[in-house]
Amino acid sequence: MVNRIGGLASGMDIDELVAKLMKAERSPLIKLQQKKQTTEWMRDAYRGVNTKLKTFDKYIQDNLLNKSFMTKTVTSSNSNYVSAKAGANASGTLSIEGVSQLASAARGLGKQINATGNTKLSELGISDGVIELSSIKADGSMAAKGTKIEFDPNKTTVSELVEKINNSNAGVSAIFENGTLSITAKNTGDNKNGAEVQVISGADVFGKLGFDSLLGATSGDLASGGTNAVFQVNGIPTERSSNTFSISGYTVTLKDTFNAATTIENNLTAAKEELKNAQLNKDKLQALLDTAIANFDTANAAYTNRYDPVFKNSLNATEQEAYNKINNNSFFSSLTDAEMFELQSLVVDENADEQTIKDAINASSSFSPDLKSKLMSLSKDDLLLVETLDETQLTNFKDAAQKETSLNTYKSLDKQFLSGLSATDITSITGLDFTSNETLNESINNLQDEALKTKLLKLSDTQKQSLKNLSEEDLKNYQEVATVQIPYDEKLALKVQAENNFKAGENRLKQAQATLDAAQAAADAEASKPSTAPNIPPVTMTSSTDVDEMMNKIKEFVTTYNGLTKEMNDQTKETKYRDYLPLTDEQKKEMSENEIKLWEEKAKSGLLRSDSILRSGLSSMRGLIYNSNPAVGNPEYNTLFKIGITTSKSYNDGGTLEIDEDKLRKALEDDPDAVTALFTNRGNEKDTVVVDGVEKTVDTRGFLQKLQGSMKSFTLDIEKKAGRATQSAQEYTIGKNLVDMDKRIDTWKTKLENIEARYWKQFSAMEKAINKANSQSSIFAQFGGQG
Repeated sequence: MVNRIGGLASGMDIDELVAKLMKAERSPLIKLQQKKQTTEWMRDAYRGVNTKLKTFDKYIQDNLLNKSFMTKTVTSSNSNYVSAKAGANASGTLSIEGVSQLASAARGLGKQINATGNTKLSELGISDGVIELSSIKADGSMAAKGTKIEFDPNKTTVSELVEKINNSNAGVSAIFENGTLSITAKNTGDNKNGAEVQVISGADVFGKLGFDSLLGATSGDLASGGTNAVFQVNGIPTERSSNTFSISGYTVTLKDTFNAATTIENNLTAAKEELKNAQLNKDKLQALLDTAIANFDTANAAYTNRYDPVFKNSLNATEQEAYNKINNNSFFSSLTDAEMFELQSLVVDENADEQTIKDAINASSSFSPDLKSKLMSLSKDDLLLVETLDETQLTNFKDAAQKETSLNTYKSLDKQFLSGLSATDITSITGLDFTSNETLNESINNLQDEALKTKLLKLSDTQKQSLKNLSEEDLKNYQEVATVQIPYDEKLALKVQAENNFKAGENRLKQAQATLDAAQAAADAEASKPSTAPNIPPVTMTSSTDVDEMMNKIKEFVTTYNGLTKEMNDQTKETKYRDYLPLTDEQKKEMSENEIKLWEEKAKSGLLRSDSILRSGLSSMRGLIYNSNPAVGNPEYNTLFKIGITTSKSYNDGGTLEIDEDKLRKALEDDPDAVTALFTNRGNEKDTVVVDGVEKTVDTRGFLQKLQGSMKSFTLDIEKKAGRATQSAQEYTIGKNLVDMDKRIDTWKTKLENIEARYWKQFSAMEKAINKANSQSSIFAQFGGQG
């Protein structure tokens, strides 16, 4: 470090001189720092464009694609009895000819007990702290898994248990008032196979809360009597578990019963017919199941005859249990005849610990070193079991271990590969060089038999190496087992499928019988006490396209699209103020915050002026307006400009969209399906279609999907240049430039430090020289005075 000497001798302000000199020297560094700042602003401007593109993409997805693009309205001829909403797929007229029964929720009511809401559960004799409930779901099926509710009977009151039940996902509502507990299913509907609310475990808790049938029980029914809505739609008697349901694109809500007698009669007729059909279906499925079982039995016999001699061991149940407990395949499979003889002298002290036992084995002269090493792999319990085995049993265990190893090898190989092996193939495989994967693949490639070569090369390296220790006899056995296992597996799968189908058929028959019973009960009730439901004309629902709502959607989209494209176009046309460079720290110190803000607005202007990426991206988006879509069935409306959406004729507008509202409304009124397909068709970028009798590859995506694809490419182009916040600088072009600038800045800083040190060194030398001259002058002056 240079010692800095002020201008005491020269009378000069060295600090100021060096500062002025360094200011000139720092000019290249300041320019580089300003360039870096401008580059960072440019990066941020690009990322700002990507943020806008992603926001617009989310708007399209959330508002136009995930939601129904087509909007429909529906009118009901009598909304006092049936109301409806129309989805995008609603079409035609829906007619509800009658409703004989509305859906209702199951309810269970306990008897009144001597308790209040503040009574502790333990005071009622409840000791279990867990209940598990299952209830009917909204679709009418029962929950596959129960909901557990845990509590401490010594601390939990009746009211607190009710609160826990209500706050759970059990699908039930509980009320306890005046000593009585009421349980109601949250969902309406009839469980044809049992109660709508069931206790899977902890039923005795409810028994002590007034449900006497559950006293002392683990499980049972808690609430039943739920009903389905029974009605006739377009001439078809049917049921639903809820009074609000979807059918043919409509969401229908039944509000009251009407034309009940006719509906009950028709429902009874349909129920009888369904029972007959369900019985016929079950009989048919029974026959198919019988055939599947017979075919499986035949395949199973052939499979067992080949499998058992190759892989099944001769251990009895007790020996198999001992073998499984030891679970050491490598120990038994490696035993020699001599070692099995030596093991007859094995004595294990069951009172000693494992290490003591193993020390005794190592000290014994009865066992060979190899056997001692093998015995060390066993636990104390294993050694105690081995001690009980005689030579015959050990031989059987060795055979079992070797067959287990062989079976594992067999399972690792492809059955189709094994079944297709010929005797020649087997001989060729045993002659391969298994030294390494490289030598093995080389020897396979050298095979003359191209078919076998192809088969082997399809195997994984692990599978190929598993062939290493197999003899010709092993491979022949594998080939024979695989040949019968393939049809065995096929017949097993068919049997399982037939069993599942038969179970479904049985369930259908059971439900059909339950439906008939309910229909018959309703008919009997109607006969004994006629329904008070009025007789009215069928309630019809008709849907129509809501043209105004679709117009509003499209206009909103166009406004949003135009806002985005205008912002980006403006960025490509911004004035660039070349005299407004990024401010240095020194400059900022002399300016107010508002002055800095106004200056930087000018400095940031025009960063993306005439930018090729933005111009190309906007051009790609604009071009989609005139692309036709062959997937739109009506060629009159297969492009946006045909339905009244075009780009502005003014160049200055930069491709914003304009709507001819009359033309758009006409298209929506004439063919709303075509307009919907034009915007949202779920096609592919490359689809094969026939146009005018000629097969062509075309883009069948709707305009919105095409626009998303164009914006995705636009976004990726920007990311290549400006990256994302989560990327490292080395992953995009501007980032690499910034890294290079940082290096150059660091180099300049080091260089300037050296220059400043040189200036100080020079001025210090000058000061020293002046001091020396002054000192000499003083001496001469002294001599002159003496003369």
